[in-house]
Amino acid sequence: MKPIIGITVEVKEDGNYFMPSVYGKAISQAGGIPVLIPLIPDMDIDEACEKIDGLFLTGGEDIDPSYYGAEPIVHLGRITPKLDAMEFATVQKILELNKPYIGVCRGLHMLNIVSGGTLYQSIHSQRKEPVIQHLQKAERTHRSHTVKVEKDSRLYELVQEEEFKVNSFHHQAVNEVGKGLRVVAKAIDGVIESVESTKHNFVFGFQWHPEEFAMEGDEASKRIFEEYIQAALKRKRGI
Repeated sequence: MKPIIGITVEVKEDGNYFMPSVYGKAISQAGGIPVLIPLIPDMDIDEACEKIDGLFLTGGEDIDPSYYGAEPIVHLGRITPKLDAMEFATVQKILELNKPYIGVCRGLHMLNIVSGGTLYQSIHSQRKEPVIQHLQKAERTHRSHTVKVEKDSRLYELVQEEEFKVNSFHHQAVNEVGKGLRVVAKAIDGVIESVESTKHNFVFGFQWHPEEFAMEGDEASKRIFEEYIQAALKRKRGI
């Protein structure tokens, strides 16, 4: 009995959906059944969340800053209001149900916003500290910069490394951290790279893309997804 993992998709400017295949492959490799979640009516969100055993929120466009009480700055990128609304409500419900959650890049940002946090709309223009390159000009499996992990965190238990390099494809980042979330990894310039929930069984946000490394055979990244699927299986069984 495999757990069913809902994966959100990007909405392109022409209205079509898009999702890199690596997301579904990482879930399948770890033992789950990936199911894509397109834009769905508000009335169906709760039922959809009841049916899946975990949620995987992927990367994508910027998020409307009105969700955290800010005005858009000139460096804000393209936003997708309908997707913002659906994902916000979906993450809210998944957290309410205490179902396993992984959010990467945009998925980390949405988790933080739902939890009451804020974002840097553009780290390169809004942060005072020196900023390393977070939008790498290399293939997606290239490890471009270092992150440091808190040794007393659940993330450290999963990856079993205190310092390693990650890939990086973002210009927004977590600013004020949401309630119930703990920062467990940062880049060397202080940009938040991972958070985990202190209130839920398995809720993580990653600024990098561990699914890319998992499909390359990286054991630490594979453990993240394997433990995620095991948490979803336990939730499915009511354990």
